[in-house]
Amino acid sequence: MTSFQFRTTLLLILCSSCVYLDILPVEAESILIRPYYVYENLIKGVHDYFNNTCIILFHGSSKLREEQGLQEMDELLTLQTQFSKYFHIRTVIMDFHMFKNRVEKTYHHIKRPLFVLLNDFEKIKEQFVSVSKWITMAYPTWLLFLRDETRFEEFLSDVYIPFDCVFMVAQRDSQGTEIIQDVYRIGKEDYLRSMTFGMWNASHGFQGPFLGLYQRRHDLHGHNIRVAAINDPPISRIFRDETGQPFGISGFFGEVIQLLQKAMNCTFSYKEADTWGVQLLNGTWTGSIRMLIEDEADLVATEMMMSSDRLEVLKFTTPIYTSKCRVYIRRPDTTAVKWNAYLAPFAWNIWNVIALTIVIVTLTIAGIDAFSRRVEWLPSINGRPYSSNDLFDILFHVFGVFCGQGMDPSLLDPTRMVHLSVHLTAVVVIAAYSAALISYLAIKTFVMPFTTMEGLLEDGTYRFAVTANSADYSFFQNTTDNVLRIMFEELLTKETDLPVNYFDGLERVCREKNYAFMTLDNMASLLQEKVDCTLEPLDVIMQTTIAMAMPFQSPYRGIIDTNILLLRDSGILQRLLKIEWSNEIRRTKKGWSSVELEDAAPLLLFLLAAYAITSLLLLMERLIYRNRKQRSKTN
Repeated sequence: MTSFQFRTTLLLILCSSCVYLDILPVEAESILIRPYYVYENLIKGVHDYFNNTCIILFHGSSKLREEQGLQEMDELLTLQTQFSKYFHIRTVIMDFHMFKNRVEKTYHHIKRPLFVLLNDFEKIKEQFVSVSKWITMAYPTWLLFLRDETRFEEFLSDVYIPFDCVFMVAQRDSQGTEIIQDVYRIGKEDYLRSMTFGMWNASHGFQGPFLGLYQRRHDLHGHNIRVAAINDPPISRIFRDETGQPFGISGFFGEVIQLLQKAMNCTFSYKEADTWGVQLLNGTWTGSIRMLIEDEADLVATEMMMSSDRLEVLKFTTPIYTSKCRVYIRRPDTTAVKWNAYLAPFAWNIWNVIALTIVIVTLTIAGIDAFSRRVEWLPSINGRPYSSNDLFDILFHVFGVFCGQGMDPSLLDPTRMVHLSVHLTAVVVIAAYSAALISYLAIKTFVMPFTTMEGLLEDGTYRFAVTANSADYSFFQNTTDNVLRIMFEELLTKETDLPVNYFDGLERVCREKNYAFMTLDNMASLLQEKVDCTLEPLDVIMQTTIAMAMPFQSPYRGIIDTNILLLRDSGILQRLLKIEWSNEIRRTKKGWSSVELEDAAPLLLFLLAAYAITSLLLLMERLIYRNRKQRSKTN
């Protein structure tokens, strides 16, 4: 409700209230049970403490001008004028009948209102009891003025003031100080509980509490909260008694529940839900969400994804953690053929330097031999004269050195020095190449058939599934993305037997051929050790927030959120996440990593090609030799 709309409503209400101005007053009980200045200062102090946007003064009489005197009516109007004109606080005077007829369900458009009950007369009590049955009591801030002889237990005996409602009762003590009590019930059947909220007197003014609401109301005094859980091991495993009834849960959320139980001093009773819950075509819900809607549970203690359709029917607690959601498939059994495996250990500039070195060494040895023949200084070996090789033979021998082979000894000292240098260089090159090649072959590079949802859809050989009756299914059902919508229509709807939980889905990924399953990253990391294959993720689909769920108007959401924030700020929640949901979990590999046939495929193909070329050259030589022999005979 905008400021203009609120002022227009106030003007209409005030105009309707002034219809009876010309009617003579009759004797009636005073509507103001405190002096004017008490109302003014106490209401102003409460308003400033809670920073309310407006004030509604309820007087309890539907015929105010007929029943009250002009002087008292002037005081009430003066009180409204004081707040509106001088304090700049939007203020209106009305009774609960007018409130119901003119505001009713639109009251939630008024942000942070302060509802003030000016007295405790029987009329206002009857009207208030009627309104309390349909209004959300925790939405406004309440302030009730009681006479000295009235007990708040009697006045509020038929009113349910929920645990999260701020309802203050002002009553004078013997010295004239206004003592403000904070009143609430832990449960509908519980008795009214009270604690001192603050006080007001003329000398010190308004004094409110220094602690927040849930620092004051931190104890549920053993109240029972019904918890719905899902058997989703290992993160949520239900404990059962001898009769099969659940009495507790373990895992990450079990640890959180135990910490909350200790901090709030409450008890939990457990019920099992078959699924998380989805919305059917007729608008009804299934699983744990149905239990919340139909008041069968107060809290769902399991991983609940926040989604727009769920937010319309329930409330979530403070987020427990966030995670990424993506599809996982089984790692392919074969590795990629590394066609460049035997060239990749060295960069191309290194190979160029090696080739250039071979050429330079070959030319150097050939030059030394040519120079030795020219000066006619040719030593002999075992009495036989020294004979030099041709250029091609020298090149082949030098190349053999870099392949780990030896060379024919030379009697020329310069050639020996060249041989020594090239052998030392070749040893270093071969050692570096061997180490790099072994490391390169030891790294397994798996060829993913696809990495995106578009690729999965185009592949056409994979099945796709999500957890049954979960937010994952609703996400695909309500998505506006064209690719995901086609996947839902062409793949997901054909799966008649969807996995019941994440572990079941990842087991099917390992057990069945070409099976894709969508899950959370931390779930896949946690369950990787419990499945029989290595999981490979596709690209991230979305970032999701995980929390616990509660009914739409649960009075315990605030205290649970407060304690979750305390667990987070103290580091306890992070420690539980690290223990239960560590992303560093990896499958332990035992033994040596063997080299597969695909790793040696390029070398084998090279050998086959060399064998084929050698055979072809041998055949050509034989044909040429035979042809020459026949010509020789003919001549």
